[in-house]
Amino acid sequence: MTVSFPNISPTSRNYTAGEFPTKRFNSISGAGTTRLYGSKAYNVSLNLEFILSDADLASVLSCYDQANGSAYGLALPSTVFDGMSSAVQNQIPNHVTWRWDSTPQVESLFPGRSRVRVSLLGTLDG
Repeated sequence: MTVSFPNISPTSRNYTAGEFPTKRFNSISGAGTTRLYGSKAYNVSLNLEFILSDADLASVLSCYDQANGSAYGLALPSTVFDGMSSAVQNQIPNHVTWRWDSTPQVESLFPGRSRVRVSLLGTLDG
């Protein structure tokens, strides 16, 4: 099951490229070799910050509930990447399944407006 993430643009974004499945083997002499076990990166992270109205905040919290936290994948709209050039967007892997990495953090700024921090994790599902 996939849950649609709300169609909202972040005010800031922090992206961390994923890891490749490798293992380093070293001999007693110190010589070694590195083994690559797959060609796709995993554990990609995307941290987003939003300034939202109560209606948009409710949609983010509803998305978290519908996904049962990290149990189900998320379909991210293109608005999540607003402001990034297509060259940069093309470097973000499309083979990962986006999931909630942690619960949304909500900070009330004033009535009807909140700062919301969202942490997502791109997993490599089989």
